[in-house]
Amino acid sequence: MKKAVLFDMDGTLTNTSVDIWENVNLTLKKFGYPEITLEEAIAFVGNGAVRLIQRSLKGQNPDNLQEIVDFYNNSYNFCGSPKTFVYDGLIDLLKKLKSEGYKLAVISNKPQAGTDEVCKKFFAEIEFDYIFGQREGIKVKPDRACVDYTLNALGVTGDEAIFVGDSDVDTKTAINAGVDGICVLWGYRSKQTLIEVGATEFVATADELYKKIKAL
Repeated sequence: MKKAVLFDMDGTLTNTSVDIWENVNLTLKKFGYPEITLEEAIAFVGNGAVRLIQRSLKGQNPDNLQEIVDFYNNSYNFCGSPKTFVYDGLIDLLKKLKSEGYKLAVISNKPQAGTDEVCKKFFAEIEFDYIFGQREGIKVKPDRACVDYTLNALGVTGDEAIFVGDSDVDTKTAINAGVDGICVLWGYRSKQTLIEVGATEFVATADELYKKIKAL
């Protein structure tokens, strides 16, 4: 029996795309670079803030890259996420899983402060057992290190966990960590993209996700 469900944040639990996009453009404008479209921002997310900014710079490699990334992180962390929203049915799903004894965790490539802030604002009713955001010394998705660290914090094995995500990065993470993965189809990547990287389990609604979790 599964004991823990690990959730990606952006594109899985919450639609953060507009807030990410607006803060990327605020950052690009601040440092004199062309802005990007919302579609580009969605395509660029998934591997953390550094890769997001690098992709947004479109091949340019400025010496002050870390300064630009730091500005973006600070801007995003303190913007209040005014245009972010939780996908339909997920609050009730999380409550139901929690009431049934599942341990719940978030694993995001968003910096820890930003991950904590989103959880605090949008999931105040949910007591997550562990929240992992990007931090020094631990590799982020798709490396398995962040999953192993979270499993250890939860006191469960990979066989006892399920990883729920929306992207190619999340699919690779589940495969690399050796845990069962479920892909939601309301996020930032197409089903075909997910199939191409090895995804096999798909859901289109929160109710389908609950049933899939119970079936694994």
